[in-house]
Amino acid sequence: GRFWSLILAKLKIITTFEKQLIKQNCDLVYFVEQSSRAEYLQILNYTTTVWDLCHRDQVEFPEVRKFGEFKAREWVFQNTLTPAYIVITDSEELAEKISFRYGVDRDRIIPMPFSHSPFISELPLTNSKEILELYKLDYGYFFYPAQFWPHKNHLRIIEAARLLHEEGIKCRIVFVGEDWGNYNYLNELILKYGLRRYIKSLGFIPSENMSVLYKNCQAVIMPTYFGPTNLPPLEAWFFGKPLIYSSHLSNQVGDAAILVNPDDEKSLASAMKSTLDESTSEKLANNGYKRLEEITAIRKEAEEILLSKLFQFKIKRECWY
Repeated sequence: GRFWSLILAKLKIITTFEKQLIKQNCDLVYFVEQSSRAEYLQILNYTTTVWDLCHRDQVEFPEVRKFGEFKAREWVFQNTLTPAYIVITDSEELAEKISFRYGVDRDRIIPMPFSHSPFISELPLTNSKEILELYKLDYGYFFYPAQFWPHKNHLRIIEAARLLHEEGIKCRIVFVGEDWGNYNYLNELILKYGLRRYIKSLGFIPSENMSVLYKNCQAVIMPTYFGPTNLPPLEAWFFGKPLIYSSHLSNQVGDAAILVNPDDEKSLASAMKSTLDESTSEKLANNGYKRLEEITAIRKEAEEILLSKLFQFKIKRECWY
């Protein structure tokens, strides 16, 4: 916390963590996540990473509100971003927010988009049948890979499914992800609406099985509130699957998704219905491949900027012992 970091600076104490880095001849520390450890570095420079500012964007959600979580996140950002040599983030949109909210010089922020998980792309699909049998699935479900946080908005999918079933469209939905406190609430709704046969929650899924679940879905659905970017869209495009995504996160997807209002189950139900049309699905899949190519090009350019910044650091580092 603040008191401890002030003591370290006042007494010129170097933590064991930093001593180990210095011993390894480290000059620039790279934090690959939003870490408070950067605050305790007394000598070494560092680069830090910001995945999101959702505690500010969606302040009302319990996972960024309860028990001091908001203050804890603010403390990390306020005390680690401006001293950073480089701040790496996932989008131009988030880079602008970081600069505006925390006063970080814009030229020290590098937006570098995500790529889809290598664990997804490298896995063989030869055992698809066995994995589908393991989970008692067959082709054609709507797939939502997301942990059970309130902001992931599983609720709206359940409500949309209820609307579709009332129309006679017996859609199936598969959720995967760990429970972070919201599963029981959602399961009660599934039972209440009589959807137990049609909505499966498989819990945590080993990475070696995820590619099969993507490959056999009708569409990937993600009405999340948090962003501005997420990984499942990239993975949906990689597997050539239609994507249904929250409209306020449209900058990530361009025309490679059906955009929906995450507050409105009717919007979501309509989008789900539209992906059942083969021509619509094919168009979305093609747009997804193109969007992946665009994002790959943006990432390569960002990598070149990062290398240039690191080279500049190397030159400046020669000025002191």
